Amino acid sequence: MRDLYHNVLATQVLSPVVATSTKTSSTVDLEGFNSASIVFLVGASGDTLSTSLYWTLSIQHSADNVTYTPVATTDINAGNISSVVNSSGLASTAYSFGYIGANRYLQAVATPTGSVSSGIPIGILALRGTPSYRPVI
Repeated sequence: MRDLYHNVLATQVLSPVVATSTKTSSTVDLEGFNSASIVFLVGASGDTLSTSLYWTLSIQHSADNVTYTPVATTDINAGNISSVVNSSGLASTAYSFGYIGANRYLQAVATPTGSVSSGIPIGILALRGTPSYRPVI
């Protein structure tokens, strides 16, 4: 089957929430899949974002689901290991990271810097593709 529905497994790994502190997704297990993307869905911030009040979006990986480390630029297909949301123009956007590393487990992390009071809506979606067995649904 050539359609994405049967070849990509979409999983919500962080329910949308107005975040005022660090949010870490549930674990994404890549067993049986050979590709993955993590998508951060960011809404409009209740705070005025700036160079001193911002959110950093990143992913971490692990071989054992115990010790997680930040991904390297060679593990991301676009070369950006993180995105910084530091202005209203950068909010209300989806940020996608294509993982090409060799580790089995992933987690997505949204980390605030500065004094966050009202927060920002954040949800995280994992897309696992190139499955060993099809269809995935």
